[in-house]
Amino acid sequence: MVYVVLAKLGVVAGVAFATKQLGVWESAEHSAVLLENARENLRPYAKSLKDRICCWKSPEQCEEEFEPKPWRVAFVDSWNDAVKKGFLILHRVPTHVQHFTEDVEKAVNNLRKEKEPKMEQKREQNMNQKATSSTKSDKTAAKAN
Repeated sequence: MVYVVLAKLGVVAGVAFATKQLGVWESAEHSAVLLENARENLRPYAKSLKDRICCWKSPEQCEEEFEPKPWRVAFVDSWNDAVKKGFLILHRVPTHVQHFTEDVEKAVNNLRKEKEPKMEQKREQNMNQKATSSTKSDKTAAKAN
């Protein structure tokens, strides 16, 4: 427990120190320049990852080259997409719950139907046993008289 807390504190302190050294805490313009530089440095890795993952599925999509959006616009677009997907998921929840309850109801009904024939057989066996035992007891009572 203590090691985990110390590791987390170390990571936070390292990130804070690195951002201070890079100058992220300076003006917003300087931060924008840093992010654009990071994007330029990551572009070759992103391209190779895109080639490995996406191009085997649809090669014509890989031939298109897109101009990257400024980071603020990209962030806003990503945020808006996430909010839309969240509301879409919330919109679908009642349908999924309804399907789930229908499936549970079917499963319970199937279990009940499977157990009913077994219960019927047991009832018949018990009735047959009672009938044979009552006829035997009637015969023994008749012999005793």
